[in-house]
Amino acid sequence: MKEYDLIVIGGGTAGMNLTYPLAEQGWKVAVVESEYLGGTCINRGCIPSKTLISSARVMQTVRDAHKLGVVAEPPKADWPEMVRRKDKLVGKIRGRGYKNVERNENITLYEGRAAFSGPKSIEVNGETLTAAKIVLASGSRTAVPPVPGLDQMDYLTSTSVMEMKELPASMLILGGGIIALEFSQLFTRLGVEVTILQRGDRLAPNLDPEISAEIQRLLEEEGVKVATDTNITSINREEGMVTAADEGGKGPVRYTAEQILVATGRRPNSDWLDLDKAGIATDQRGYIEVDRAFRTGAEGIWAIGDLIGGMMFTHRAAHDAALLVRHFTKGEDIDRGDRLIPFAIFTEPEIAGVGMDEAAAEKAGYEIKNHHFPFRFQGRARAMEKYDGFIKMTVNQIDGKILGTYMIGPEAGELIHELIAAIRFGATAYDLQDMIHVHPTLSEAITNTAGMG
Repeated sequence: MKEYDLIVIGGGTAGMNLTYPLAEQGWKVAVVESEYLGGTCINRGCIPSKTLISSARVMQTVRDAHKLGVVAEPPKADWPEMVRRKDKLVGKIRGRGYKNVERNENITLYEGRAAFSGPKSIEVNGETLTAAKIVLASGSRTAVPPVPGLDQMDYLTSTSVMEMKELPASMLILGGGIIALEFSQLFTRLGVEVTILQRGDRLAPNLDPEISAEIQRLLEEEGVKVATDTNITSINREEGMVTAADEGGKGPVRYTAEQILVATGRRPNSDWLDLDKAGIATDQRGYIEVDRAFRTGAEGIWAIGDLIGGMMFTHRAAHDAALLVRHFTKGEDIDRGDRLIPFAIFTEPEIAGVGMDEAAAEKAGYEIKNHHFPFRFQGRARAMEKYDGFIKMTVNQIDGKILGTYMIGPEAGELIHELIAAIRFGATAYDLQDMIHVHPTLSEAITNTAGMG
Protein backbone atom coordinates (compact mmCIF):
# COMPACT_ATOMS: atom_id res chain seq x y z
CA MET A 1 0.00 0.00 0.00
CA LYS A 2 1.35 3.42 -1.01
CA GLU A 3 0.45 6.49 1.02
CA TYR A 4 0.04 10.04 -0.25
CA ASP A 5 -1.20 13.34 1.11
CA LEU A 6 -3.78 13.47 -1.67
CA ILE A 7 -5.16 11.16 -4.33
CA VAL A 8 -6.80 12.80 -7.33
CA ILE A 9 -8.83 10.54 -9.60
CA GLY A 10 -8.93 12.25 -12.98
CA GLY A 11 -6.20 14.15 -14.80
CA GLY A 12 -8.45 16.65 -16.57
CA THR A 13 -8.98 20.34 -15.93
CA ALA A 14 -10.45 19.91 -12.45
CA GLY A 15 -7.91 17.34 -11.31
CA MET A 16 -4.77 19.05 -12.58
CA ASN A 17 -5.79 22.53 -11.47
CA LEU A 18 -6.00 21.03 -8.00
CA THR A 19 -2.84 18.95 -8.26
CA TYR A 20 -0.30 21.51 -9.47
CA PRO A 21 -0.68 24.19 -6.77
CA LEU A 22 -0.77 21.63 -3.96
CA ALA A 23 2.28 19.79 -5.30
CA GLU A 24 4.10 23.12 -5.51
CA GLN A 25 3.45 23.53 -1.78
CA GLY A 26 4.99 20.17 -1.01
CA TRP A 27 1.99 17.86 -0.99
CA LYS A 28 2.65 14.32 -2.20
CA VAL A 29 -0.06 13.80 -4.80
CA ALA A 30 -1.07 10.67 -6.72
CA VAL A 31 -2.98 11.38 -9.95
CA VAL A 32 -4.88 8.55 -11.59
CA GLU A 33 -5.89 8.99 -15.24
CA SER A 34 -7.40 6.26 -17.42
CA GLU A 35 -6.83 7.98 -20.78
CA TYR A 36 -4.81 11.16 -21.39
CA LEU A 37 -3.83 14.05 -19.15
CA GLY A 38 -5.89 17.12 -19.98
CA GLY A 39 -9.24 15.37 -19.86
CA THR A 40 -12.15 16.10 -22.15
CA CYS A 41 -11.32 19.75 -22.87
CA ILE A 42 -7.85 19.28 -24.30
CA ASN A 43 -8.25 15.86 -25.85
CA ARG A 44 -11.88 15.46 -26.90
CA GLY A 45 -13.74 18.72 -26.37
CA CYS A 46 -12.98 22.43 -26.26
CA ILE A 47 -9.61 22.61 -27.98
CA PRO A 48 -10.06 20.09 -30.83
CA SER A 49 -13.63 21.15 -31.62
CA LYS A 50 -12.83 24.87 -31.66
CA THR A 51 -9.79 24.17 -33.84
CA LEU A 52 -12.04 22.53 -36.44
CA ILE A 53 -14.68 25.24 -36.00
CA SER A 54 -12.00 27.83 -36.78
CA SER A 55 -11.26 26.06 -40.07
CA ALA A 56 -14.95 26.05 -40.98
CA ARG A 57 -15.24 29.74 -40.09
CA VAL A 58 -12.44 30.56 -42.51
CA MET A 59 -14.28 28.67 -45.24
CA GLN A 60 -17.42 30.69 -44.56
CA THR A 61 -15.42 33.94 -44.50
CA VAL A 62 -14.07 33.14 -47.96
CA ARG A 63 -17.59 32.38 -49.22
CA ASP A 64 -18.81 35.71 -47.84
CA ALA A 65 -15.81 37.71 -49.08
CA HIS A 66 -17.80 39.18 -51.98
CA LYS A 67 -19.97 41.02 -49.47
CA LEU A 68 -16.91 43.09 -48.54
CA GLY A 69 -15.73 43.65 -52.11
CA VAL A 70 -13.20 40.82 -52.15
CA VAL A 71 -13.08 38.35 -55.03
CA ALA A 72 -12.05 34.85 -53.91
CA GLU A 73 -12.18 31.37 -55.34
CA PRO A 74 -14.82 29.05 -53.84
CA PRO A 75 -13.13 27.27 -50.90
CA LYS A 76 -12.72 23.50 -50.60
CA ALA A 77 -12.52 21.53 -47.37
CA ASP A 78 -9.33 19.51 -46.83
CA TRP A 79 -10.69 17.45 -43.95
CA PRO A 80 -7.57 15.28 -43.43
CA GLU A 81 -5.45 18.42 -43.13
CA MET A 82 -7.92 19.99 -40.69
CA VAL A 83 -7.77 16.86 -38.54
CA ARG A 84 -3.95 16.81 -38.78
CA ARG A 85 -3.80 20.44 -37.62
CA LYS A 86 -6.18 19.65 -34.76
CA ASP A 87 -4.17 16.60 -33.68
CA LYS A 88 -0.90 18.55 -33.80
CA LEU A 89 -2.24 21.28 -31.55
CA VAL A 90 -3.81 18.81 -29.11
CA GLY A 91 -0.56 16.84 -29.01
CA LYS A 92 1.46 19.95 -28.11
CA ILE A 93 -0.85 20.96 -25.29
CA ARG A 94 -1.16 17.41 -23.97
CA GLY A 95 2.60 16.91 -24.15
CA ARG A 96 3.19 20.01 -22.05
CA GLY A 97 0.96 18.51 -19.35
CA TYR A 98 3.02 15.32 -19.19
CA LYS A 99 6.26 17.32 -19.03
CA ASN A 100 4.90 19.40 -16.15
CA VAL A 101 4.08 16.21 -14.24
CA GLU A 102 7.49 14.69 -14.94
CA ARG A 103 9.26 17.81 -13.67
CA ASN A 104 7.45 17.78 -10.34
CA GLU A 105 8.80 15.15 -7.95
CA ASN A 106 5.74 15.53 -5.73
CA ILE A 107 3.36 14.19 -8.41
CA THR A 108 3.06 10.49 -9.19
CA LEU A 109 0.99 9.62 -12.25
CA TYR A 110 -0.85 6.30 -12.42
CA GLU A 111 -2.18 5.48 -15.88
CA GLY A 112 -5.20 3.24 -15.47
CA ARG A 113 -8.76 3.15 -14.20
CA ALA A 114 -9.18 3.66 -10.46
CA ALA A 115 -11.83 2.21 -8.17
CA PHE A 116 -12.37 2.20 -4.43
CA SER A 117 -11.29 -0.97 -2.63
CA GLY A 118 -12.31 0.38 0.79
CA PRO A 119 -13.43 3.56 2.58
CA LYS A 120 -10.07 5.36 2.05
CA SER A 121 -8.22 3.11 -0.37
CA ILE A 122 -7.98 3.15 -4.15
CA GLU A 123 -6.93 0.31 -6.43
CA VAL A 124 -5.35 0.94 -9.83
CA ASN A 125 -3.45 -1.55 -11.99
CA GLY A 126 -3.31 -4.00 -9.08
CA GLU A 127 -1.76 -1.44 -6.70
CA THR A 128 -3.47 -0.06 -3.61
CA LEU A 129 -3.17 3.63 -2.79
CA THR A 130 -4.35 5.49 0.29
CA ALA A 131 -4.40 9.13 1.38
CA ALA A 132 -5.82 11.40 4.05
CA LYS A 133 -7.67 13.27 1.32
CA ILE A 134 -9.18 11.92 -1.91
CA VAL A 135 -10.71 14.10 -4.63
CA LEU A 136 -12.86 12.60 -7.36
CA ALA A 137 -12.59 14.40 -10.70
CA SER A 138 -13.02 11.67 -13.31
CA GLY A 139 -15.31 13.69 -15.57
CA SER A 140 -18.02 12.54 -17.93
CA ARG A 141 -18.68 10.85 -21.26
CA THR A 142 -21.31 10.84 -23.99
CA ALA A 143 -24.78 9.86 -22.77
CA VAL A 144 -26.25 7.38 -25.25
CA PRO A 145 -30.06 7.21 -25.28
CA PRO A 146 -31.73 3.77 -25.20
CA VAL A 147 -33.05 3.91 -28.76
CA PRO A 148 -33.59 0.43 -30.22
CA GLY A 149 -30.91 -0.40 -32.76
CA LEU A 150 -28.49 2.35 -31.77
CA ASP A 151 -26.30 0.03 -29.70
CA GLN A 152 -26.00 -2.30 -32.71
CA MET A 153 -24.23 0.22 -34.92
CA ASP A 154 -21.04 2.25 -35.11
CA TYR A 155 -22.50 5.66 -34.27
CA LEU A 156 -20.42 8.82 -33.90
CA THR A 157 -19.88 10.74 -30.65
CA SER A 158 -18.47 14.22 -30.10
CA THR A 159 -15.07 12.51 -29.85
CA SER A 160 -15.12 10.08 -32.77
CA VAL A 161 -16.73 12.58 -35.15
CA MET A 162 -13.48 14.56 -35.03
CA GLU A 163 -11.45 11.46 -35.93
CA MET A 164 -13.30 10.57 -39.14
CA LYS A 165 -10.99 9.73 -42.05
CA GLU A 166 -13.25 11.47 -44.52
CA LEU A 167 -16.35 13.63 -44.53
CA PRO A 168 -19.69 11.90 -45.13
CA ALA A 169 -22.11 13.32 -47.65
CA SER A 170 -24.85 13.51 -45.00
CA MET A 171 -25.24 13.29 -41.23
CA LEU A 172 -28.04 12.99 -38.70
CA ILE A 173 -27.46 14.61 -35.30
CA LEU A 174 -29.46 13.14 -32.43
CA GLY A 175 -30.01 15.93 -29.91
CA GLY A 176 -30.35 19.70 -30.02
CA GLY A 177 -28.03 21.10 -27.35
CA ILE A 178 -24.63 22.82 -27.48
CA ILE A 179 -22.83 19.95 -29.21
CA ALA A 180 -25.53 19.72 -31.87
CA LEU A 181 -25.47 23.47 -32.52
CA GLU A 182 -21.69 23.67 -32.94
CA PHE A 183 -21.19 20.51 -34.98
CA SER A 184 -24.20 21.06 -37.23
CA GLN A 185 -22.82 24.39 -38.39
CA LEU A 186 -19.26 23.06 -38.61
CA PHE A 187 -20.15 20.18 -40.92
CA THR A 188 -22.69 22.12 -42.97
CA ARG A 189 -19.97 24.65 -43.76
CA LEU A 190 -17.70 21.80 -44.84
CA GLY A 191 -20.32 20.60 -47.31
CA VAL A 192 -22.11 17.89 -45.31
CA GLU A 193 -25.92 17.74 -45.48
CA VAL A 194 -26.93 17.89 -41.79
CA THR A 195 -30.27 17.15 -40.12
CA ILE A 196 -30.81 17.77 -36.39
CA LEU A 197 -33.34 15.50 -34.67
CA GLN A 198 -34.46 17.27 -31.50
CA ARG A 199 -36.87 15.66 -29.05
CA GLY A 200 -38.12 18.97 -27.62
CA ASP A 201 -39.99 21.78 -29.30
CA ARG A 202 -36.92 23.98 -29.84
CA LEU A 203 -33.16 23.86 -30.09
CA ALA A 204 -31.09 24.59 -26.97
CA PRO A 205 -34.08 24.51 -24.58
CA ASN A 206 -31.97 25.83 -21.69
CA LEU A 207 -31.42 29.10 -23.52
CA ASP A 208 -33.65 32.15 -23.66
CA PRO A 209 -36.42 31.28 -26.16
CA GLU A 210 -35.60 34.29 -28.33
CA ILE A 211 -31.99 33.17 -28.63
CA SER A 212 -33.07 29.59 -29.40
CA ALA A 213 -35.28 30.88 -32.21
CA GLU A 214 -32.52 33.09 -33.59
CA ILE A 215 -29.87 30.38 -33.73
CA GLN A 216 -32.31 27.96 -35.36
CA ARG A 217 -33.16 30.57 -37.99
CA LEU A 218 -29.49 31.21 -38.73
CA LEU A 219 -28.58 27.51 -38.90
CA GLU A 220 -31.45 26.85 -41.25
CA GLU A 221 -30.32 29.76 -43.43
CA GLU A 222 -26.95 28.03 -43.77
CA GLY A 223 -28.63 24.79 -44.81
CA VAL A 224 -29.04 22.82 -41.56
CA LYS A 225 -32.33 20.95 -41.48
CA VAL A 226 -33.99 21.01 -38.05
CA ALA A 227 -36.71 18.57 -36.97
CA THR A 228 -38.24 19.31 -33.55
CA ASP A 229 -40.79 17.37 -31.46
CA THR A 230 -39.30 14.10 -32.70
CA ASN A 231 -39.72 10.71 -31.07
CA ILE A 232 -37.03 8.46 -32.51
CA THR A 233 -38.22 4.90 -31.92
CA SER A 234 -35.56 2.97 -33.82
CA ILE A 235 -32.29 3.47 -35.66
CA ASN A 236 -30.96 1.03 -38.23
CA ARG A 237 -28.23 0.80 -40.82
CA GLU A 238 -29.35 -0.49 -44.19
CA GLU A 239 -27.14 -0.73 -47.28
CA GLY A 240 -24.59 1.62 -45.77
CA MET A 241 -27.13 4.28 -44.73
CA VAL A 242 -28.46 5.12 -41.27
CA THR A 243 -32.23 5.39 -40.96
CA ALA A 244 -33.98 6.92 -37.95
CA ALA A 245 -37.71 6.27 -37.53
CA ASP A 246 -39.62 9.17 -36.01
CA GLU A 247 -43.06 8.53 -34.50
CA GLY A 248 -43.42 12.07 -33.18
CA GLY A 249 -46.19 14.61 -33.55
CA LYS A 250 -45.65 15.05 -37.28
CA GLY A 251 -46.56 11.42 -37.90
CA PRO A 252 -44.27 8.58 -39.05
CA VAL A 253 -41.17 10.04 -40.69
CA ARG A 254 -37.91 8.35 -41.74
CA TYR A 255 -34.64 10.30 -41.78
CA THR A 256 -31.69 8.88 -43.68
CA ALA A 257 -27.99 9.80 -43.82
CA GLU A 258 -24.56 8.23 -44.13
CA GLN A 259 -23.66 8.84 -40.47
CA ILE A 260 -25.35 9.60 -37.18
CA LEU A 261 -23.83 11.70 -34.40
CA VAL A 262 -25.15 11.14 -30.87
CA ALA A 263 -25.27 14.54 -29.14
CA THR A 264 -27.79 13.92 -26.36
CA GLY A 265 -25.70 15.19 -23.47
CA ARG A 266 -23.17 13.79 -21.00
CA ARG A 267 -23.20 11.24 -18.20
CA PRO A 268 -20.79 11.15 -15.21
CA ASN A 269 -18.04 8.55 -14.96
CA SER A 270 -19.10 7.72 -11.40
CA ASP A 271 -20.10 4.16 -12.30
CA TRP A 272 -16.44 3.25 -12.81
CA LEU A 273 -15.40 4.09 -9.24
CA ASP A 274 -17.13 1.45 -7.04
CA LEU A 275 -18.42 4.27 -4.87
CA ASP A 276 -20.44 1.95 -2.65
CA LYS A 277 -17.20 0.64 -1.12
CA ALA A 278 -16.50 4.14 0.19
CA GLY A 279 -20.08 4.93 1.18
CA ILE A 280 -20.50 7.68 -1.43
CA ALA A 281 -23.99 8.44 -2.72
CA THR A 282 -25.13 9.54 -6.17
CA ASP A 283 -28.41 10.90 -7.46
CA GLN A 284 -30.65 9.06 -9.94
CA ARG A 285 -28.57 10.23 -12.90
CA GLY A 286 -25.29 9.10 -11.35
CA TYR A 287 -23.95 12.50 -10.27
CA ILE A 288 -22.10 12.41 -6.97
CA GLU A 289 -23.95 14.19 -4.18
CA VAL A 290 -21.84 16.88 -2.50
CA ASP A 291 -22.48 19.77 -0.14
CA ARG A 292 -21.72 23.38 -0.99
CA ALA A 293 -18.02 22.80 -0.18
CA PHE A 294 -17.72 19.74 -2.51
CA ARG A 295 -17.73 17.25 0.40
CA THR A 296 -19.24 13.86 -0.30
CA GLY A 297 -20.97 11.88 2.43
CA ALA A 298 -17.68 10.08 3.15
CA GLU A 299 -15.14 11.66 5.48
CA GLY A 300 -12.07 13.04 3.68
CA ILE A 301 -13.47 12.61 0.16
CA TRP A 302 -14.51 15.45 -2.16
CA ALA A 303 -15.84 15.54 -5.74
CA ILE A 304 -15.50 18.32 -8.34
CA GLY A 305 -16.04 18.96 -12.04
CA ASP A 306 -18.48 17.09 -14.27
CA LEU A 307 -18.96 14.35 -11.66
CA ILE A 308 -21.23 16.62 -9.63
CA GLY A 309 -23.36 17.86 -12.53
CA GLY A 310 -24.62 21.40 -12.89
CA MET A 311 -23.05 23.65 -15.52
CA MET A 312 -20.51 21.23 -16.98
CA PHE A 313 -17.98 23.69 -18.39
CA THR A 314 -14.19 23.57 -18.29
CA HIS A 315 -13.93 27.01 -16.70
CA ARG A 316 -16.30 25.95 -13.93
CA ALA A 317 -14.24 22.80 -13.30
CA ALA A 318 -11.10 24.92 -13.03
CA HIS A 319 -12.83 27.19 -10.53
CA ASP A 320 -14.03 24.17 -8.52
CA ALA A 321 -10.38 23.21 -8.15
CA ALA A 322 -9.30 26.75 -7.25
CA LEU A 323 -11.89 26.91 -4.45
CA LEU A 324 -10.80 23.55 -3.07
CA VAL A 325 -7.13 24.63 -3.11
CA ARG A 326 -8.03 27.64 -1.00
CA HIS A 327 -9.93 25.43 1.41
CA PHE A 328 -7.09 22.91 1.73
CA THR A 329 -4.25 25.42 2.05
CA LYS A 330 -5.84 28.38 3.83
CA GLY A 331 -8.75 26.78 5.63
CA GLU A 332 -11.20 29.07 3.85
CA ASP A 333 -14.89 28.35 3.98
CA ILE A 334 -15.97 27.84 0.37
CA ASP A 335 -19.36 27.85 -1.27
CA ARG A 336 -19.75 26.47 -4.78
CA GLY A 337 -23.19 28.04 -5.07
CA ASP A 338 -22.00 31.59 -4.46
CA ARG A 339 -20.49 32.39 -7.86
CA LEU A 340 -21.30 33.56 -11.36
CA ILE A 341 -20.75 30.91 -14.03
CA PRO A 342 -20.80 32.29 -17.57
CA PHE A 343 -21.07 30.22 -20.73
CA ALA A 344 -20.38 30.54 -24.44
CA ILE A 345 -21.44 28.51 -27.47
CA PHE A 346 -19.09 28.79 -30.43
CA THR A 347 -21.49 28.90 -33.29
CA GLU A 348 -21.32 31.88 -35.61
CA PRO A 349 -22.66 34.19 -34.38
CA GLU A 350 -21.56 33.15 -30.91
CA ILE A 351 -23.93 32.80 -27.98
CA ALA A 352 -22.99 33.77 -24.42
CA GLY A 353 -24.61 34.53 -21.11
CA VAL A 354 -24.14 35.14 -17.40
CA GLY A 355 -26.43 35.65 -14.44
CA MET A 356 -30.22 35.41 -14.40
CA ASP A 357 -32.27 35.53 -17.54
CA GLU A 358 -35.74 37.05 -17.63
CA ALA A 359 -37.55 33.90 -16.45
CA ALA A 360 -35.12 33.23 -13.58
CA ALA A 361 -35.26 36.83 -12.37
CA GLU A 362 -39.05 36.85 -12.33
CA LYS A 363 -39.11 33.53 -10.51
CA ALA A 364 -36.74 34.99 -7.90
CA GLY A 365 -39.24 37.79 -7.29
CA TYR A 366 -37.46 40.70 -8.93
CA GLU A 367 -39.33 43.53 -10.59
CA ILE A 368 -37.38 43.66 -13.82
CA LYS A 369 -36.84 45.74 -16.91
CA ASN A 370 -35.49 44.17 -20.11
CA HIS A 371 -32.97 46.05 -22.20
CA HIS A 372 -32.64 44.84 -25.80
CA PHE A 373 -30.27 45.97 -28.56
CA PRO A 374 -29.79 44.38 -32.01
CA PHE A 375 -26.32 44.25 -33.57
CA ARG A 376 -27.68 45.48 -36.91
CA PHE A 377 -27.72 49.00 -35.41
CA GLN A 378 -24.12 48.77 -34.16
CA GLY A 379 -21.50 50.53 -36.28
CA ARG A 380 -18.58 48.09 -36.04
CA ALA A 381 -20.84 45.07 -36.60
CA ARG A 382 -22.23 46.68 -39.76
CA ALA A 383 -18.72 47.45 -41.00
CA MET A 384 -17.87 43.77 -40.49
CA GLU A 385 -21.04 42.69 -42.32
CA LYS A 386 -22.27 41.06 -39.09
CA TYR A 387 -25.92 42.05 -38.82
CA ASP A 388 -27.38 39.10 -36.93
CA GLY A 389 -28.03 38.79 -33.21
CA PHE A 390 -28.78 40.96 -30.21
CA ILE A 391 -28.03 41.57 -26.52
CA LYS A 392 -30.67 41.10 -23.80
CA MET A 393 -29.98 42.62 -20.40
CA THR A 394 -32.14 41.87 -17.37
CA VAL A 395 -32.11 44.81 -14.93
CA ASN A 396 -33.59 45.21 -11.46
CA GLN A 397 -36.11 48.02 -11.93
CA ILE A 398 -35.77 49.10 -8.29
CA ASP A 399 -32.06 49.96 -8.22
CA GLY A 400 -30.90 49.49 -11.81
CA LYS A 401 -28.51 46.64 -10.98
CA ILE A 402 -27.77 44.21 -13.78
CA LEU A 403 -29.07 40.73 -12.92
CA GLY A 404 -28.01 38.94 -16.09
CA THR A 405 -27.13 39.35 -19.74
CA TYR A 406 -27.58 36.96 -22.65
CA MET A 407 -26.42 37.63 -26.17
CA ILE A 408 -26.08 36.17 -29.63
CA GLY A 409 -23.81 38.06 -31.96
CA PRO A 410 -20.26 38.59 -33.22
CA GLU A 411 -17.60 37.73 -30.60
CA ALA A 412 -20.23 37.21 -27.90
CA GLY A 413 -17.86 34.85 -26.07
CA GLU A 414 -15.44 37.76 -25.61
CA LEU A 415 -18.00 40.52 -25.01
CA ILE A 416 -19.63 38.66 -22.11
CA HIS A 417 -16.65 39.22 -19.84
CA GLU A 418 -17.44 42.89 -19.30
CA LEU A 419 -20.87 41.83 -18.05
CA ILE A 420 -19.36 39.21 -15.74
CA ALA A 421 -17.38 41.97 -14.03
CA ALA A 422 -20.36 44.31 -13.99
CA ILE A 423 -22.64 41.80 -12.28
CA ARG A 424 -19.89 40.53 -9.98
CA PHE A 425 -19.26 44.02 -8.59
CA GLY A 426 -22.87 45.17 -8.48
CA ALA A 427 -22.82 47.62 -11.39
CA THR A 428 -26.01 49.20 -12.65
CA ALA A 429 -27.18 49.86 -16.18
CA TYR A 430 -26.45 53.54 -15.48
CA ASP A 431 -22.82 52.67 -14.67
CA LEU A 432 -22.44 50.99 -18.05
CA GLN A 433 -23.99 54.01 -19.79
CA ASP A 434 -21.38 56.23 -18.14
CA MET A 435 -18.45 54.01 -19.15
CA ILE A 436 -16.85 55.40 -22.30
CA HIS A 437 -16.21 52.66 -24.85
CA VAL A 438 -13.85 53.00 -27.79
CA HIS A 439 -15.57 53.80 -31.07
CA PRO A 440 -16.07 51.91 -33.29
CA THR A 441 -15.95 48.61 -31.40
CA LEU A 442 -18.34 45.73 -30.82
CA SER A 443 -18.26 46.47 -27.09
CA GLU A 444 -20.17 49.70 -27.69
CA ALA A 445 -23.20 47.44 -28.09
CA ILE A 446 -23.06 46.88 -24.31
CA THR A 447 -23.39 50.62 -23.60
CA ASN A 448 -26.16 50.83 -26.17
CA THR A 449 -28.01 47.96 -24.52
CA ALA A 450 -27.69 49.55 -21.09
CA GLY A 451 -29.28 52.72 -22.44
CA MET A 452 -32.24 50.98 -24.06
CA GLY A 453 -34.31 50.53 -20.90
